[in-house]
Amino acid sequence: MAVFRTIVILLALALVLVLAAPAAAADDDLPQLPQACPSAAPPAAPLPARAAAGPSVRAVVRAAAAKGAIAAPDAQRYEAAYDRALALRATLAGGRRVQQDGVVRQLDAFATAGVLTVSRMPVLFRQLDVNSDWWAAHDPPPPPPPPKGGSPCAGGAGQGGARVVVDELVFQWYAGKGLQLQQLATAGRANALVKACVEPNPQLACDPARVRTALDGLAATAVDRGGFRAWEYYFGFGGGQPPWISAMAQATAMQALARGSQVLGDPRYLEVARGALGAFERRSPAGVRAPQRGGDHYLLYSFNPRLLVLNAFLQTLAGLYDYAEIAGDHRARALFAAGERRLRLEVPLDDTGAWSRYSLGGAEADLGYHRLARDGLRGLCQRTQAPVYCTTAERFDGYLRERAGLRFLPAAAARARRAAAARFFLTKLSCLTLKVTRDGRPVATVSRVLGRGARSLAWVPPRPGSYRVEVEARDLVGHRTRIAAAVRVR
Repeated sequence: MAVFRTIVILLALALVLVLAAPAAAADDDLPQLPQACPSAAPPAAPLPARAAAGPSVRAVVRAAAAKGAIAAPDAQRYEAAYDRALALRATLAGGRRVQQDGVVRQLDAFATAGVLTVSRMPVLFRQLDVNSDWWAAHDPPPPPPPPKGGSPCAGGAGQGGARVVVDELVFQWYAGKGLQLQQLATAGRANALVKACVEPNPQLACDPARVRTALDGLAATAVDRGGFRAWEYYFGFGGGQPPWISAMAQATAMQALARGSQVLGDPRYLEVARGALGAFERRSPAGVRAPQRGGDHYLLYSFNPRLLVLNAFLQTLAGLYDYAEIAGDHRARALFAAGERRLRLEVPLDDTGAWSRYSLGGAEADLGYHRLARDGLRGLCQRTQAPVYCTTAERFDGYLRERAGLRFLPAAAARARRAAAARFFLTKLSCLTLKVTRDGRPVATVSRVLGRGARSLAWVPPRPGSYRVEVEARDLVGHRTRIAAAVRVR
């Protein structure tokens, strides 16, 4: 049985590490990398909503063995893992049974849909084994603790979910789906281990053996996705059906492999990364390329070409840039250039003048994503010296120290026992609190989280007379802005 260590991993750690400056080289030895799988996988074939008549998991494995696509011992090992998972499910009860059932059904659906390919088998059966080991002895892993000093107004802080680590691979618990391989967190973890061998870190010692294990894990979990290597996600998310990929995970894994090849002195990891470039050449949903005016956007989710996320695009280009420079890869440099041309157009549009947007044309980012965008801009400023990144990074940093702007807007006359509106203009995402008093006594208190723009909060005056209406905006960092006015109620 595998040995598990439950850990709290901040997703922000992976993001910060990927945006850091390229690591210097070091030398070490490395074992032989796993060989490429012999068959290609079709790109992102959707799973059916309900299982239809189709081959079973055992039938798919046996057919691959009969064709010589997998060795007989591998076929026996896969069938044994599946049989064990079924037997364990029958013995479990409650929540553990639900999680184990979710992973088994996932594999059944892949077989039925024809996407349980030879290339994916090592990854999916490894994931099945991890789940069997875990649910046989554990309840769901605990989530990370909330950040110190956090509040509902702070929003997200870049934390990951409830996770476990097995041989430097990160698996995240998704309710009803069991433990799923988290590709971005795995690549970020590899980046952290590599960086510790270049820059002294009192919290993480350089351990070449762990670096080797982490990079081997990345190499082993990259599957053939119809002509290029990809780090796929195998669960449905945000309306997308598996298997899907992410430009951010793809580029972060390539970056970790390239940096690791320098640290360990072995170019074979660089070749694994090189094989993943096709994801940026293929259009979604097979790849992550979304052609736009001026260049290409590389997608956070291959299944959603309309969601253009700023921090993810920044991190993707940083990873692609670092791989291209380490490998001296002209093809990668051309892909970076196509994305960077587009990014220069998007960055000003993601700046509201008081905060950042999470995605192009979308809502404002929470505190964690705003900081990630700032750090991503700093990283690209360092790499390219382009003024648009340098100056925007400075503005985003300045927004963290500025209070929200707040001013009243004209409102209809208030009448007793009818809903009245306090209307105001807000410059950035904040927690808003409306306090209404009469002769110093509280009449109404209303709190909401509201974004930038013309906003209003409603209250009901109990009777005619003069009232004091106060609106307070507390931004995501905690700065407070207050305005007040006297209101005459008819």
